[in-house]
Amino acid sequence: MKSLYLLNNPDNFQACLPQLQAHDGLLLIENAVILATKITELPCKAMVLSPDLEARALTGKVQPNWQPIDYADFVNKTLNYDKCVSWL
Repeated sequence: MKSLYLLNNPDNFQACLPQLQAHDGLLLIENAVILATKITELPCKAMVLSPDLEARALTGKVQPNWQPIDYADFVNKTLNYDKCVSWL
């Protein structure tokens, strides 16, 4: 079962990391978007919410492995995974 993990707090990343499988996706939102400027390897698809990057002046500073997505893409991603897991 492929899962979309939503992470909003960078302090919870280490707890979330062992759960990630190759077929999963990790979407960084809110303050967790800062992780996209540092983390270069993940075992799954890496996505980051563009409006939250812009709000924190981090646009253009993310590592190449992260895919910036907008709110419409966010909604589509929730439909394309079997379940969503929020790490709040």
